[in-house]
Amino acid sequence: MKLLLTSITVIALAQCAALGQGKSVAVLFNSKLPKSEAVAQHYAKLRGVPAGHLIGLPLSDGHTISRREFTTKLEQPLAAELAKRKLLDGKTASIRYLVLCWGVPIRVDKDDALNEEGRSQAAAPLRRNEASVDSELAMLPQLGEAPKRYGIVINPVFQQADGKQISPASGVLMVARLDGPSAELAKRLVDRAIAAEANGLWGRAYIDLRGISVGQFKVGDDRLRKVAEIMQRSGFSTVVDEKPETLPVGFPASHIAFYAGWYGINVEGVFAESTVEFMPGAIAYHLHSFNGSMIRDAHARWIGPFINKGVTATFGTVYEPYLELTPDQPLFFSRLIQNGFTFGEAGYAATRALSWQTVFVGDPLYRPFGKSPEQVKAELVQQKSPMLEWFHLLSVNQGLASGAPPKAAIEYLQQLPETKGSAVLLEKLGELLAASGQAEAALEAYSAALKSSTSPKQRQRLNTGQAKQQNQTQ
Repeated sequence: MKLLLTSITVIALAQCAALGQGKSVAVLFNSKLPKSEAVAQHYAKLRGVPAGHLIGLPLSDGHTISRREFTTKLEQPLAAELAKRKLLDGKTASIRYLVLCWGVPIRVDKDDALNEEGRSQAAAPLRRNEASVDSELAMLPQLGEAPKRYGIVINPVFQQADGKQISPASGVLMVARLDGPSAELAKRLVDRAIAAEANGLWGRAYIDLRGISVGQFKVGDDRLRKVAEIMQRSGFSTVVDEKPETLPVGFPASHIAFYAGWYGINVEGVFAESTVEFMPGAIAYHLHSFNGSMIRDAHARWIGPFINKGVTATFGTVYEPYLELTPDQPLFFSRLIQNGFTFGEAGYAATRALSWQTVFVGDPLYRPFGKSPEQVKAELVQQKSPMLEWFHLLSVNQGLASGAPPKAAIEYLQQLPETKGSAVLLEKLGELLAASGQAEAALEAYSAALKSSTSPKQRQRLNTGQAKQQNQTQ
């Protein structure tokens, strides 16, 4: 079977071209908290951020900050410091990203006393002025234009197809945060990103729908189906669950590279288990209105638990955003995987509203899909990397998604030297053989995969497949 190395895969899963991009980043830490500064220093060292781009401000250390404190203690001093250092002055800038470190407040509380002109005439759902700190700071290039605080401001780079055009010159500063249940976990977000850039973001995709076919919430399931299509076209083995509940405890979710689902308020199901099989570089998103409201709690909502269990990048909202104003998931994943955007670029290209509720947690420079497939394969072969099995699986899945006959995929896997000792490739071979009615050969493949697998969740899945084929052969 011919490897499919096409434009679908400008999905090169390997080392990022983020080297040298440290100069495009400013980093903000809470000067009252030594651990906050330690996160900033860690990031600066690994990403090559100049010392003059690190800014410390004395801030509250809780999740929430008042509107007055945000303006007087954070926004205005930060804008002044950025201008003083010639990093950002209105839409003139030498930076594109702002990284907020653990210890910097996350939410701006509502202020009913802020009675701005036009607020009372706005639609009731948009009279609110509470927001995420991050989404407000993303508008720093527009600060001189006195943007309103109630409701939303339309993101001028929403749906942008050229990541380099997302910049202060276009009115947006890409803001993300290194945060989580602890400062050490915040540091690991950078470590994990760099490891995935060096070795590739590999694994499987899990898309958890709610089985909604009619009504106002159907759009949520529709988005997730589009995400599944993107994953499948890109070559990732993709599991789509249509049941109303979250993937349950005991679900065989192994080698998780991507997860997207909805709609539990607190972490539950398979993601509440003591160990979750997130792969290095994994990106996970569970849509809930308040999934990002308690980022520093390891057990509440979703973002904190995701980071605690090993996720590299995630995003969410801190107050009620309304479904249509949450990040466009298909757009996010297509920009990240198919267009090779950084995490920050993909996030802001997929965000319709600023001065609103969104937070992106992870290194905004994280770019897991930045090399050509040919270069990826060459590096994996040269390094004798165990991840080469995932490259072959990706190629097989892409070929099948593009119409290659299953027989060709079976023949390719059978002649591939790496298949013999690879649980990943043997499982795929078993699936294809079972689907083609070759029960005995499928049973042999599943049995061989079980001997090689070190993943408890994969072994659970393989045992199920093996038992089904045994029944077929009796």
